Amino acid sequence: MVSFSSESRQLLVVTPTLGQSPWLGETIASVAALPFPCAHVLVAPAAAVEGLAARFPNLRVVAEPGGGMYAAINAGLAAVEGWRACTYINDDDLLLPRMADVMAHARTPKARIVYGGVRLINTQGRRVGAIPISPLPSLNRLLYAQRTEPVYQHGTVITRAVVERLGAFDASLRFCGDSEFLARACVAGIPFVCATKSVVAAFRLRAGQLTKDLPAMLAEHHIVYDKHRLPAERITLAHRRARLVFRLANLPVYAERIARYGFIGFGEQLARGE
Repeated sequence: MVSFSSESRQLLVVTPTLGQSPWLGETIASVAALPFPCAHVLVAPAAAVEGLAARFPNLRVVAEPGGGMYAAINAGLAAVEGWRACTYINDDDLLLPRMADVMAHARTPKARIVYGGVRLINTQGRRVGAIPISPLPSLNRLLYAQRTEPVYQHGTVITRAVVERLGAFDASLRFCGDSEFLARACVAGIPFVCATKSVVAAFRLRAGQLTKDLPAMLAEHHIVYDKHRLPAERITLAHRRARLVFRLANLPVYAERIARYGFIGFGEQLARGE
């Protein structure tokens, strides 16, 4: 068990990695540049731990237990004590300085999930779009009921009290363990906070990532929705209003997507990549 020093207990960042990503150094540098105290833990196959520890001596490197990405994230969370809030970031993505806006709402012992805006980048780091997010957390339950994800893991911070109340990520899922956790939190009545619509993180689109397998990803999403009884039996006026507000708030996101890709959905944009 690793303990944080008192000045580093604000945010725990977990990165599952095979140690082979050409962007891993950039990912680590983005976390190190955050304007508030945090600690960054890498979770990697046992064979890669020694090499990563030598390459990044200022980071903690934990051996992943097997069982996939969400099992690795759970291992990272369990390997460290003393953190107040957590997030995970893939080994090719970035956290940005405006994450400070998110952390301003997460420095609390209360159970809450705080999120901000996320841009999509290509392999060269250039912006290629953005992720649509809910501007009003009060709409999130109504959006989930229509199979519309209001919040994504990127740029999202979860306080320790949420993890203690809900438990770990579902390691049986291959694609949607993060989506399942957020949906589970919403159904459980955990408060969500939209700290800012400004960009606080960057998600890199590249060849070979899991989001390329769109049919399998969508199938697992439907399993998650059905598990939590999220599809509404009847779409009411309140549901329609929530969907309208969500779409209006994300008009710039849709316009950017259409200009680059044409009239496709967000899942198709992820599958198509850069």
